[in-house]
Amino acid sequence: MTDGAHRAEPITAHAGPDEVVEKDPFAHAGRASAPAGVSSPGLLELAQWLPRLGPVLWLQQGHAGTGAQAGERHAPTGLLDHPASRVLSACALLHAHHAIAAHGPREWLCFHSSERIIQARLFLLPDSDVLEWDRMNAALGIVPTAADRHDPPTHSTFLGRALSRFGQRWQARLLEFRCPGQARLPVVEARPPLRISLLGIELARSIVNDEYAEWVSPQLG
Repeated sequence: MTDGAHRAEPITAHAGPDEVVEKDPFAHAGRASAPAGVSSPGLLELAQWLPRLGPVLWLQQGHAGTGAQAGERHAPTGLLDHPASRVLSACALLHAHHAIAAHGPREWLCFHSSERIIQARLFLLPDSDVLEWDRMNAALGIVPTAADRHDPPTHSTFLGRALSRFGQRWQARLLEFRCPGQARLPVVEARPPLRISLLGIELARSIVNDEYAEWVSPQLG
């Protein structure tokens, strides 16, 4: 399974008539050399970080987290019943990526099952807290890597959309994770954000379209 967006390219900005300066849109985070993926730190630690990110775009496979095994792992965690929560409970490996797409920089987190299959992806939006994203990656030992993916050829685009008609689509949600303070156990809720900018909506629509996904909630297609 492929993941990510378009091939990452540096952005160049002209500083003067004879000078060209390269700007890294991901310069807000240190890009040290380290393994790209890390084992999932567990729900308790993820529950501490995900609510700090603010509004995000959540893409999830329609079948992810629906099996008996996922249900068993989900039961004792203290998470409320939500498709995203079930994926988090079954997550075994995390990868973070960044790329430059037609609508600007993208950064996202991939959640893999124990079979190393991507079950869900969390995309940052203009409304997301980038500083908390960097702090989370540093705390969990995640080093975002550049996505290396060419633009799909025309026949692949048609194939992807054809497969989406047979239920093999990513399900898209605008989410904001929250931790109720009154809970005895760490509980993470996943709900639609109370506020989101027009720019955030437009970027979310672009990502959903690029990934052949379908909106589940709210309906923004």
